[in-house]
Amino acid sequence: MFFNFKKKFMKKTSAALLAFTLLFNSCTTTLVSANKQVHLEDAVQTNKTYTFVQNNGSTQKIQVTNTDAEQISGKDENGKMINIQKAEIAEVKKNNTLGTVLITVGVVAAAVVIPAYAGNKPVGQ
Repeated sequence: MFFNFKKKFMKKTSAALLAFTLLFNSCTTTLVSANKQVHLEDAVQTNKTYTFVQNNGSTQKIQVTNTDAEQISGKDENGKMINIQKAEIAEVKKNNTLGTVLITVGVVAAAVVIPAYAGNKPVGQ
């Protein structure tokens, strides 16, 4: 009996951990990185908020106010002006909350609807 409980617990925990990981990772979209050959000028727009990962590993979440040939300027969450040199940027990420919500709704709907229809038998049987 204990083994059966442990098996069910591990199955539920694994499923919850997998779901949390998928949701957490789908919240942001990487726009620029070493693997993506996209120029910074094409990916970053003014008056939008991005998370910049610098070459030293530090991150800055700013709302971009200006870009020029050498740096990106913007305000952080506290309203403080931040300037980041383009040469120091390793990745640019953008928050994608709407995409995460749509994925979550779709997964929940599929989890409810598919088992409901799979267990039904045709009328008259």
